[in-house]
Amino acid sequence: MIETGKYLLGAAGASGFGSKSTAEEVTENCDLRSITAVITGATSGIGAETARVLAKRGARLIFPARNVKAAEEAKERIVSEFPETEIVVMKLDLSSIASVRNFVADFESLDLPLNLLINNAGKLAHEHAISEDGIEMTFATNYLGHFLLTNLLLNKMIQTAEETGVQGRIVNVTSGIHGWFSGDLIEYLRLISQPKCQFDATRAYALSKLANVLHTKELSSRLQKIGANVTVNCVHPGVVRTRLTRDREGLLTDLVFFLASKLVKTVPQVNNCYFR
Repeated sequence: MIETGKYLLGAAGASGFGSKSTAEEVTENCDLRSITAVITGATSGIGAETARVLAKRGARLIFPARNVKAAEEAKERIVSEFPETEIVVMKLDLSSIASVRNFVADFESLDLPLNLLINNAGKLAHEHAISEDGIEMTFATNYLGHFLLTNLLLNKMIQTAEETGVQGRIVNVTSGIHGWFSGDLIEYLRLISQPKCQFDATRAYALSKLANVLHTKELSSRLQKIGANVTVNCVHPGVVRTRLTRDREGLLTDLVFFLASKLVKTVPQVNNCYFR
């Protein structure tokens, strides 16, 4: 109870920062001019703020995006604020295995280093949909696409860390809602990937986030075993209002966020956990 109270008040923890700290505050003394970062979901919400702060600290940014126009507009906003920022916009649909493979091939052709991978993009599909690969859309986007992206880029990250001596970092954005899922993960995924099924959007979302957590734990263990200078962590940003809830906008959504106002973080506050 005491710890919860400290969290709500924004009391500083061992890192010197608390829940009310912003990403700009956490990175105040960081020089990231030697860092290349890939950020999924950088066109809005916490992804956009992540990109803005990284740009402010000098990082080179790669924007993989399904909506290239939106990514170009996000790039323009950041460059207008930080003119020296280098941003590369690239096509990527995380729900498509072929698209992920094409993105990685295109990225590798640029012959750039890779220090930071932030798997931030998320989808909460309220209507049942199946990807081109036959996978339920929320799971395909939130987990499978990021899983494949991470694994295809892993050797590049390990190589970059070895050549530069700078620790590589992978951040998987998950959610406390992962704990809401119970049952057989594989069996439930099989069921919801059928053309006709009883679809529970919240349970499907929880499943995808649980998979993110399990992937993070297993990958962390494997990286430690091979002695790679790359870390992987997952973060639960907390309660924050982003475009993830855009399909459910209205009076009820407004009421829920109003009642939870003491728990809700601003987007800049959410991002502080990415950089600690």
